[in-house]
Amino acid sequence: MAEQQTESQAMTCHWHPAVPTGLSCSQCRRPICTDCMVQAPVGIRCRECGRPVPLPTFDVRPSNYAKAAVVAAIIGILGIVLWLTLIFFTGTRFIASLVTPVAVGYAAGELISRVVNLKRSKGLMYIAGGTVVLSSLVAMILTGGLVLTLWSLLALIGGVLIAIARVRL
Repeated sequence: MAEQQTESQAMTCHWHPAVPTGLSCSQCRRPICTDCMVQAPVGIRCRECGRPVPLPTFDVRPSNYAKAAVVAAIIGILGIVLWLTLIFFTGTRFIASLVTPVAVGYAAGELISRVVNLKRSKGLMYIAGGTVVLSSLVAMILTGGLVLTLWSLLALIGGVLIAIARVRL
């Protein structure tokens, strides 16, 4: 037991011979210091054995963006339908301008996140936020012009923040 302790204390780093270490690579067994080690799912590796791999959550492929864009288009169309339905039943644009951006923001954030398997990226943030803005702007234009009140602007900002919160980095 004492011999093993003296051997581990006498080990020096493979790349830095002046640095004593008690660590070794879990694959090639070379002694390494803390500057040379890479944390891998299977243990501590040296910088030659351990390849840094991006986390799957942030590895967003073009196919994921395509899926997100299709879902965003569907949500945008449903948001316009919701806007028109609320105007039909309430008779005023005020309620529609408050409820629809928040509802579209929640739906966009949640559904886009789920369709891309909970991945996160700036591109997905732009898609989710753009869905809310475009849906609201098109609905406003279809129902009599672009009229932004303070409350509708706050609801629009809230909807965008809700949408991007789910796919935010």
